[in-house]
Amino acid sequence: MKTRNYFILLFTFTVLLFTSCSKDENEGDKPVTFDSVIANGGVFEPVQEKNEVIDSTQSEEIINGETWICSSKTIDRVDAAGTYATFDPNSNVIWPGSLLQGNSITQATPNPIVVERAGGTVSINVINGSNNPAYTVDEVSKSEMTIAQNQIIQSNNGVVPANFTYTFEDVYSREQMAFSMGVNVETWTTQVDASLSFSQDKEYNRMLVKLDQIYYTMSYDMPARYEDVFDPSVTPQELSKFIQPGNPACYVASITYGRRYYLLIESTSSRQEMRANIEATYSAAVVQGGVVADGEHISDLESTKIKVFAYGGDASAALSTVSGSFDDLQYFLTEGGSIETGAPLSYVINDLNTHKVVAIKVATEYTMTECKLASQGLVPAYTEHWEGNVVSKMGGVGAAFSTTGTEFILINMDGTKYMISNINTLEGPYPISNLGTGPMPFPAIGAACRIDGNNSQESWTMVMDITGSQYSYLRSDGSWSTQTTPISELATGYNPFALNGIGAMLFNYHDDLGPSYRYMINKNGNLFSLYKNNPNEFEPVNDVEDWAGGGIPFAVKKVGAGIGFYLGQKKFYLLFNYTGDRYCISGDVYGTGLNEFIGPFDL
Repeated sequence: MKTRNYFILLFTFTVLLFTSCSKDENEGDKPVTFDSVIANGGVFEPVQEKNEVIDSTQSEEIINGETWICSSKTIDRVDAAGTYATFDPNSNVIWPGSLLQGNSITQATPNPIVVERAGGTVSINVINGSNNPAYTVDEVSKSEMTIAQNQIIQSNNGVVPANFTYTFEDVYSREQMAFSMGVNVETWTTQVDASLSFSQDKEYNRMLVKLDQIYYTMSYDMPARYEDVFDPSVTPQELSKFIQPGNPACYVASITYGRRYYLLIESTSSRQEMRANIEATYSAAVVQGGVVADGEHISDLESTKIKVFAYGGDASAALSTVSGSFDDLQYFLTEGGSIETGAPLSYVINDLNTHKVVAIKVATEYTMTECKLASQGLVPAYTEHWEGNVVSKMGGVGAAFSTTGTEFILINMDGTKYMISNINTLEGPYPISNLGTGPMPFPAIGAACRIDGNNSQESWTMVMDITGSQYSYLRSDGSWSTQTTPISELATGYNPFALNGIGAMLFNYHDDLGPSYRYMINKNGNLFSLYKNNPNEFEPVNDVEDWAGGGIPFAVKKVGAGIGFYLGQKKFYLLFNYTGDRYCISGDVYGTGLNEFIGPFDL
């Protein structure tokens, strides 16, 4: 019996061993292909953008005998950058067609995939009549692609497009400044950190000015097959050393070259004064052809320190702008760049498997503190929820009107979307076509006003098209009127804004016996007049700077939208600035019987 059991056990063991060996042999026989290796890396997880206030506090401080209200907010932000900024790239890694390991692309220097490569083509995006806009190499490598790009540039006619972009924004911390520059603070180079360091000798307000001039983009032709990527000598097993689950393969699809200029401006002047002077100087230099008003120079700000980081272009021309001189800035813009001095500003990465653009996660957490004089006023309860929730969702406000009570309709700058606001609620954005029933009189709304005001339960709303040259109505039953009328016919043809157009309207007063009054502001946002409809006439034209006796608290004294409304028996005016990202309120805001302002407040 023992002998028989022994043979049974031996037979069972032999069968199991044979089965196991056969299984191993079958698995070993599975072919390893480029498809299977690259698929093994997985996919790039989508980056969920975020802009959340995770903590907020408010306190009063006495500064130089004045009471200031200081609000601090801790912001958690994540951006999904389609292009990644670079300031001093490692040229051994960042070049058109370079293969990279996906789990390292947020590092200052990503990890490469080092294998022999097939040939490829690089091309320039500038259409200017040059003979050789593309160049093909037998092997895609750093050296060969450098030669190819130089060949393209040498054959180029040297004409650089005036492709300037200019922005400026408040700076509260190093982390937030890095985020504004499009990178994680950990990837900053020592040179950037030193050039744009924060001064510590005083309490400064800070603003970052960014100016880019794009010369050209070099693009690597997308490979149609893996045979177009790898040399025939490369095996899938060799490639698998660089690709594992969670580490997909990707490649540099394009690099944009040009010059980049950052100006960190520190001043003890208020943020409002800084915005006004910076906007006047840079808008004139970049946009308006070089006319700047006297007294509106950066150098006029109090206790000013200016720090520059320039990358690409003429370094000496960039450094001369630290004085804040308008003439030096103009010279830098007009003479400081040529196609030969372009530096890599940003690059785009594509997934090797799908060839889709890979979004790069840029994340930070920072605290922003703003102090306002107590006399400037706190944000009213019925609008405090606007901050950070309007511009981020639909852009700036270009038109607005009340319905009933404290319900307001906010319409975006291009007149195609709107949001509905009431105390502590903000809904939308919705398509502008949802605002009424039936066909709209025109596709976008540029100005609007509830004729009888927010105390009336039923009222028509007057609307202007986006050009401000014709008007129609949203009826009290919610249906659109399809009749359109030129504004030149208002007031029997005596309309002071007939040529320029009307850009904003605000309810003023409604008489139950007939006439209703509304303020109309011209399309340029700098002039207003009181209009009444019975009889139809305009009163004399006034400068917006003189609204409520003067002192409108916008850096640029223009209004792009507004709402006139009652709270009880008192009337107030909501005024939105010309860019639609801030607002203020005028009226008896402190209960003193005086016509004053509170604000400006952010949207």
